[in-house]
Amino acid sequence: MKAIHRFRTGLDAFLRWFCVTLFAVMIALVLWQVVARWTVGGNVWTEVTARIVFIWQGLVGAAYVIGEKEDVAMDFLVKRFKPVVVKAVEIFAHLVVGGFAVWVMIYGGSKFIESTWDDTVQLLPFSQGQVYLVLPITGALIVLYSILHIIEVIPKEIAAPADPTDIDPSNILEEGI
Repeated sequence: MKAIHRFRTGLDAFLRWFCVTLFAVMIALVLWQVVARWTVGGNVWTEVTARIVFIWQGLVGAAYVIGEKEDVAMDFLVKRFKPVVVKAVEIFAHLVVGGFAVWVMIYGGSKFIESTWDDTVQLLPFSQGQVYLVLPITGALIVLYSILHIIEVIPKEIAAPADPTDIDPSNILEEGI
């Protein structure tokens, strides 16, 4: 379990810094595009490159957020069930996310890459298929994180559901949108 934790910590750090780097590259590209438009008459390749970096940053960032368990989860109802049911629902949720990643991102992404491999990206020296290699890569990361979450959930002790009479409504803060 300690080796899994170290691996996950290293993967999290790598993805976090990869996203930060992609974001910085995207900002630099857009900034250069604006400066070039006003000084040398424009630079057309920066818009396409910034769009590609944005796609990569968004998908890698989504995999990272799923790994950090910061994705959208509406578990307020589930937490009221018995601990065994809560654990089963958590495992099922991770299986659904992993299944989606396998079916849509890995399988569908691979088919999409095959169909667009020979289509060139305008103004850049690579193909659409190469741009969308990010789909199966991030799909594999999401599957990996789903497996790690399931491994983490199985031995975890789930707290007993809270008694609704123990909750003091005056202490509950309203979340903003």
